[in-house]
Amino acid sequence: MKRNLTTAKKISQSKVWLTAKPLLGKLVKWTVWTILILNLSVVILYIAGSYQKASDAAQLTLVRICLILSLLLIISSVYGFFMDIYYLIRRHQAVYLVGIVGYIVIIAIGAILALGAAFIIGAAGGNLQG
Repeated sequence: MKRNLTTAKKISQSKVWLTAKPLLGKLVKWTVWTILILNLSVVILYIAGSYQKASDAAQLTLVRICLILSLLLIISSVYGFFMDIYYLIRRHQAVYLVGIVGYIVIIAIGAILALGAAFIIGAAGGNLQG
């Protein structure tokens, strides 16, 4: 029985255990990546629709979806940013600096997309009937 306790103690003190990100951190990271990919897909659909002369109502719907996704992207990235700062302070490991910089870049991308979508909605008059 003493052997099992020693093995568990070794596992809990190993470097792999200390560098493993908790489940919540992984979920936030994958959520951010999923929202980013969805947002970029909507932007690509908007660009393709503009090129192929899609209806204005469909284009405005895509812009509204882009705005909502951009706001969700910013919120989830800010949450991940603060979570990585917490892990950096708590665990004293520089590996979380990469996540912090990544979240800052994604927050900037989300802000640019949100501002662009808001500008297009404002330029279209907000609500377009059709």
